[in-house]
Amino acid sequence: MSFLKKILGGINYNSAKNLYGTVEDWEAASPSELKKYKENIAQAVEAKHITPGMLGRFLIVTGDAEEGERILNNAVQDGVENAEKDYSDTLAYYYVQKGKYNTAVTQDKWFNKWINASEKCVEQGQKNAESSLANIYTTCYGINDSEFENIVGRIVDLFEVATTKHQSMAALNYGRFIESTLSSDDYRRRNTPNYRSLQDAEIYFIQAVKDEKGTQFEESAHNSLVSFYSSLVNIRLHEILDSYFKQEEFSTTSKETVSIYQNGLKYLKQKDEVSKAVKKSLDNYMAHFDFVILASILRKNKDFKEIADNYVWQVSKKHFPNAHVTIPKDECLTEMTTYFMGNEDELIKEHNFSQAFYDFIEKILAKA
Repeated sequence: MSFLKKILGGINYNSAKNLYGTVEDWEAASPSELKKYKENIAQAVEAKHITPGMLGRFLIVTGDAEEGERILNNAVQDGVENAEKDYSDTLAYYYVQKGKYNTAVTQDKWFNKWINASEKCVEQGQKNAESSLANIYTTCYGINDSEFENIVGRIVDLFEVATTKHQSMAALNYGRFIESTLSSDDYRRRNTPNYRSLQDAEIYFIQAVKDEKGTQFEESAHNSLVSFYSSLVNIRLHEILDSYFKQEEFSTTSKETVSIYQNGLKYLKQKDEVSKAVKKSLDNYMAHFDFVILASILRKNKDFKEIADNYVWQVSKKHFPNAHVTIPKDECLTEMTTYFMGNEDELIKEHNFSQAFYDFIEKILAKA
C-alpha cells in the first residue's frame, strides 16, 4: 500500500483506494472488478492525476507482464518522477511471484533494466535503495558465477551504507551474506581478499535485532542471531574434536563456548516453530560440546578411555571416517551419564556444564 500512497501524492488515500485498488485488492478481485479498476486507472493516467507506474504495476500483477513492463520502462525513459522506483519494485514483485527471484533471473530479458533502475534509485536517494539493491545482487549472484568477484565489492559497499542508515533488512541481510557466503569454506579456498571471518557477522545480526524491533522481521532477526551463535558453538565443537586426541587444554575454548551459548539464549524468542528449531540446534551442539569435555576428563581413567574415545569418534563420523568404533554411541552416552550423576560434585569443579547438557542427560536417563 505504501507504493499506492507514493503514486497518488496528494490525492485522498481512501477515495483513491476505492477507485484504483491496491495490489492486494487486484489479487483478490473478480474479473468485473479488475475491469473497473483498469478503466479507472487508465483514465486517471490519461488525465495525469496519477503516474503511469500504477497502470504498469496493475498490468503486471494481473497477468499482462509484457504491456506492464513496457509502460513502466517508457515512464523511466520519459523521466517520470519515481519511475525507476516503480520499475524496480514492480519487477521485484514479478520475479518473486514467478519464482525467478534467484540466480536464474540474470538471464531474463528485463534483468539489466531492473538493475539499472535499482542503481538509479540509489543515486536518487530513494528510501531503502541500498538495502534493496544489495539484496538483489546477493540473491541473483552466487560465488560460482563468473561475475561475482567483480560485483562483491559493490555489494559490500551497498550494505555498509545501508546498515549505517539503518535501512530495513540491511543489517540482517548483511549478516546473512557474511555468514553464508563471505565466510564460507568454499569462498575461503578461493584465496580472495573479500573473504571475511564468520565472527564479522555478529555485529550486524545484533544490529538487526535492534533495527527490526517492532517490524515483521523482528522474529527473523532474533532467529538469525541465535542460529549464528549455534553455528559458532558447532565450530567450537569441531575444534575440540581435533584437540581431544592431542589431549590439549580446553579451558579457554570452554569459557568462550559457554559465553557464546549464553548469548544465544539471551536473544532467543520462542514464539514459533522456527524459534524452537533454532534453540534445539543450539542446545544440541552445546550438549555434545559438554559431553566431549566430559569425555576428555573421563579419558584419564583407563576404565573409561575406550568409552570416551568411542563416543568422540561418533560425534561426527565425517570428522573421523576411519575410526574403528567398538561401542555404540548410545551405550557410551549412558555409561558417561551414569558416571557423571555419581560424581557430579567433583566433575563440575573442572567444567561449567550447561543447562543443555543437563536436559540431554534427562533424556538419556528417561530412555535407560
